[in-house]
Amino acid sequence: MIKKLQIKFFFYRFTAFGDAFANGKYTWLRPKLSIGLAILFIGGFILAGCNGSKGLAKKGGKLQEAGLYSDAALFYYNSLLKNNNNVDARIGLTSTGQRVLNDKLAEFSRAKTIDDHKKAVYSYLDALAYREKIERLGISLTAPDYLADDFKEAKSVYLKRLYNRGNDLMAEKKFDEANSVFSELTRLEPNYKDVKELKNVSQNEPIYLGATTLFDNREYRKAYYEFDGIYNRDPNYKDVSILRSECLDKGQYPVAVVPFDNASGKRDIEKRVQAFVLTDLASINDPFLKIIERENMEMILQEQRLSLSGVVNEQTAAQVGNLLGAKAIITGTVLSYSQKPGRMVIRDKEAYEGYQVKLYNKEEDRNYYETRYKAVSYKEYYNTNEVSISFQYKAISLESGEVLFSKVVNKNLDSQVYYGVYPGEIKSLYPAGKDGVITASRDRNQLISLMRASREIKSVEQLSNEAYAAVANALSQDLINQINKL
Repeated sequence: MIKKLQIKFFFYRFTAFGDAFANGKYTWLRPKLSIGLAILFIGGFILAGCNGSKGLAKKGGKLQEAGLYSDAALFYYNSLLKNNNNVDARIGLTSTGQRVLNDKLAEFSRAKTIDDHKKAVYSYLDALAYREKIERLGISLTAPDYLADDFKEAKSVYLKRLYNRGNDLMAEKKFDEANSVFSELTRLEPNYKDVKELKNVSQNEPIYLGATTLFDNREYRKAYYEFDGIYNRDPNYKDVSILRSECLDKGQYPVAVVPFDNASGKRDIEKRVQAFVLTDLASINDPFLKIIERENMEMILQEQRLSLSGVVNEQTAAQVGNLLGAKAIITGTVLSYSQKPGRMVIRDKEAYEGYQVKLYNKEEDRNYYETRYKAVSYKEYYNTNEVSISFQYKAISLESGEVLFSKVVNKNLDSQVYYGVYPGEIKSLYPAGKDGVITASRDRNQLISLMRASREIKSVEQLSNEAYAAVANALSQDLINQINKL
C-alpha cells in the first residue's frame, strides 16, 4: 500500500510541478530541461488527464491523510474541474484550500515583519489570487480582516519606494530602468500620483534626445521618424509636433518631372510613359518626396515666358528646376517603341478518335469490347502579340548639378496563345503519327491539354501598359533609393 502511494505521489508531483511550471514558476529550470525530462512531464500530464473526478478526489484524500494538504488541494481542485458536484472533492478542497491560503498569508506576515515590503506585497497578491481561484468553484475561503490593512501599509511603503527609485533613475538619465520601475508601479497602482506621466517621459525622453541630436546634425529624415514615433504615442509631448513638421519641411525632396522626349517616331508615346511615371511616383508612401504637379509647372513657366516644350536637356532642366523650387529634376526619352499585333494562324491537323465495338468470342462464349480508331481532324490556333520599348531617364541634382542616376530600361513583352479545337469527344482523341494512331499516354495527354489550353491572349494595348508600368517602377525605385541615401 505504501509503495503504491509513493508511486502515485511520484506521478502527482510531476503533474503539480508541471502545473506550476506552466504558470511561470521555476523558469530558471527551463534551459536545463532535457528532452527525456520533458517527455516524463508529458507522461505525468496524460496520466492525470486520464483520471476521472472520483479518482482524483480519492488521491487527494490519501495525500491529505499523509499530511500533504497542498498537494491534496491540487487534486481536489482538478477533481472539481471535471465534476463540480463531487461532494468529497468539495469537502476536501474546503479544508486543504483553507490551509494553503493560511500558509500564503503567513508568508505575507513574515515578510512584513522583517520589512521585506516587496515580498509582502507579492505574497499577499498571490494569496488573493489563490482565494479567487478557489472561489470560482463556489468554495469560500476566509482571511482575517486585519491582514488587508497590513497589506495596504506594506503596499504604501513599497509604492513610495518604487516612486522614489524611478525618479532617481530619471535624474540619472537611466530611462530604460526608470521605465521598468514605473511599469511595475503602474501594474500595482495605475493611478499612483503622476506615475503615468513619468512612465510616458521615461519612454519618450531618450528617443526625443536622440532625435534632437539628429535634427541638430541636419539628419532630418532620420530625426523625423524618431519624432513621428513619439508623436504617434503622445502628440502633445514637448515640442515634438513642431520639430516633426520642421524635419518634414527641411528634409523634403521636391522633384520636378519635365515633359519626356520622344525619339521613337511613335506619336504621343512619351505622354503615355510620363503618365505612368507620375502615377507610380504619386503612389510612393514617402513623406519626404514631393512631386511638383504639371499645372504648377506650367503656371510658373508661363510667368517666366518659358514653355514646357523643349525643356528636356540638362542645361534647361536646371534652369526650370530652380524656378520650380525643385531639388532634382527628372528627364526621360523614349528611344524606341514597337508593337507587333499577331495574326491568328489556323492549321488543320490529323488525329484519330477511338470508339468501342462489341464483339462475340465463340470459343469462350462471351462478349467483349475492342477499341477501334477512325481518322478525324482538328484545328490548331496559334498567335503572338509583341511589344518592345527602350526608355532612358535621368535624375539631375539642382544643388550640385550632378547626375544622380541614369538608366536605360529595355522591355520586351509578348503574349502567346496556342490551342486546339475538336468538335467531337476530346477524351476519345488520339494523335496521329507516320504509322497511324499513337496510343502512348504521354502523347495523348499532350493533345488533350492542347484542346483545353487557354484561348486568351493579351492585346498589344495590355502589353504596352505593362511595359510602361515596368519602366515607371524602375524609375520610382531608383528615386526611392536616392532619397534613402539622404
